[in-house]
Amino acid sequence: MINFIEGKINLGGKSISIASNYEELSALAQEDLIEKREDAGGIYYYAEAEADGMRLGVFISLREKKIEWIRLHWLDSPMKGWDDVSEKLMMDEYRLLSDLVKKQVGTPPNNRRTATRTWRFKWGQVNVSYEPRSFQADIFMKRR
Repeated sequence: MINFIEGKINLGGKSISIASNYEELSALAQEDLIEKREDAGGIYYYAEAEADGMRLGVFISLREKKIEWIRLHWLDSPMKGWDDVSEKLMMDEYRLLSDLVKKQVGTPPNNRRTATRTWRFKWGQVNVSYEPRSFQADIFMKRR
């Protein structure tokens, strides 16, 4: 379950908060609740969560041992490869993700731009955005 208002993601009785640090994430990885991964950009953590019946991949990016942002990507998206993408599917996914956040938060976004919807909270903000060049729509949780 994802609680956008509190900036938390619940994983099997434990939770990740946008304020979680490297040590807390490492402990969750040792309990196999999240995976520690590494790519060319460095170390990040990955988990899967569900919100309103949607399976979401949770990518946690760190900077100086603190969470910089959490990216939520819809795992059941019809866009699996370049042969499946279209502007219509990307916009449909963007609307679906925006509606998910709006439903859980209970209010419209504080800021609406062409490719981004932003909700602000005490802990930080939630952005739903899309990138037409990569045909990708995602939810980002960013701390203050």
